[in-house]
Amino acid sequence: MKNQSLLFYSRCLLAALAITGTALEIIKYGIGMLMYYTVQSNLLVSVFAVYMVYAMHKGHDLQSSKFLRIKAAVTMSIMITCVVYHFMLAPLVDDFWRVENLLCHYIVPLYFLSDTLLVDRQQQYKWFDPIWWTLLPILYMIFGLVNGLFIKIPIPDAKDSPFAYFFLNVPKYGWNFVLTYAGTIFVAYLFSGFILAGVKSLNVGRGLLNR
Repeated sequence: MKNQSLLFYSRCLLAALAITGTALEIIKYGIGMLMYYTVQSNLLVSVFAVYMVYAMHKGHDLQSSKFLRIKAAVTMSIMITCVVYHFMLAPLVDDFWRVENLLCHYIVPLYFLSDTLLVDRQQQYKWFDPIWWTLLPILYMIFGLVNGLFIKIPIPDAKDSPFAYFFLNVPKYGWNFVLTYAGTIFVAYLFSGFILAGVKSLNVGRGLLNR
């Protein structure tokens, strides 16, 4: 019971941080921030975390295989935000130490990953799950390319607007550059998904906070 109370308040904090980071991005820079994968993935985590808090309050089971497989997809979706930003985008920014920046790119992704690793029951994923976990980033890449090439909705504070990220800018860098970057990210994402699935397949009992 004590662990469940701790977990409940931990997820309340997770939801509050995710909502705060997402809200700050939109309030400070405009609704166009929703064109960024970063904001979309943090919005997804906000909604998911609020659902977890609600479900725990109602006494619903959040350890079923179906739920945990969906949660893993959300985990991977937010972690790509952290990894791609840290290695590819952070070196290019001038205003790194913004509260919303740290929340959306580091604190919320790593918090959500920790929740998945420490809380979720082991041995609940299917071998092919890491493949379908790639769906959201792939859909975003298609969305980003369609917007940049055809719709051309401007992206706030993006040097490559109407492309949200430089590695999607086909007119500037060409298809070879974009597909190479996209392919590299896809392979790394898929590989990371199998690592997560492998870690969660270990026979180490139930999640530490869910015993």
